[in-house]
Amino acid sequence: MKYHQIEAFYQVMLTGSISKAATNLGRTQPAVSMTIATLEDQLGTVLFDRRAGRITPRAEAQVLFEQVSSVMQQLGDIRYRFGRLGSIAVPRISIISSSNVGMHLIPSAISEIASRDQEFRLMTGSAATIVSEMDNQRHDLAVTDEGTSEIPTDSRLFETETFQVPAFAIYPRGLLSAGGSTLKTEDLIGHQICTLYEGNLAAKEIREKLRPPRVEFSSYFPMACYAATTGSVAVVDFITWTAMQKLTSGTLHVEGRAISDVSPTHYYLLRPKFRPRSKVSDHCHGQIRKLLRDHEALAH
Repeated sequence: MKYHQIEAFYQVMLTGSISKAATNLGRTQPAVSMTIATLEDQLGTVLFDRRAGRITPRAEAQVLFEQVSSVMQQLGDIRYRFGRLGSIAVPRISIISSSNVGMHLIPSAISEIASRDQEFRLMTGSAATIVSEMDNQRHDLAVTDEGTSEIPTDSRLFETETFQVPAFAIYPRGLLSAGGSTLKTEDLIGHQICTLYEGNLAAKEIREKLRPPRVEFSSYFPMACYAATTGSVAVVDFITWTAMQKLTSGTLHVEGRAISDVSPTHYYLLRPKFRPRSKVSDHCHGQIRKLLRDHEALAH
């Protein structure tokens, strides 16, 4: 069972109405009805009798309600208690991110804070792993791309802020003809293209516009390095271009230009709602947010 299913069921039992539960949850009535139906399918039982637009809890619903009530009350108590804690000292700041932002953006955001003896744990993972970790309140902050599925923007367990970072082409210097600060996908026709793997949402558009890549990758940075040494074009984003420039100090003879007719890469800054916060974690959040905004600004 998912948290949003338990939450919907709990509200329906408390209010005795799908419509009132939807109002309390800030969702639509059809959405709550579908959530309850999905929960029933997963449990393999009918929880409510439905007659003339009204629902009546069955014995199965009463049993489940007894089980989940204590959990929901505990979560409410946790929310209340942590809301009263304010800024407290946390010995180590834990941040999990997709590998692309973990290469340079995250380390550069926290470097000044780390120099003051603050301890950090920096982890990387897939989008699915990051969402699961944040559902369980295991990290103070997270930054992820889309991966193979959309990232929840209305989670009850973590806050989400979305950033759109422009698409970028990275290639050996002189491979593409000069002509302005941006490219279009038609300028890439005839060249060996590298993209993210099939199924990754960030790669869908470029793969539809160009022929399938000979080599596909799970993340941007190794793709950019491969393109730089093989005469290929890596379709990445501005964050990757910045990381490559900073980490190689310009020793790789590459060029990078924005691709004007490809949608930006979406990044998501996540923060748990039920994990203690501190002034240090607040500062880290602000630093990471600023760098993401700076990279997003190129699109405007």
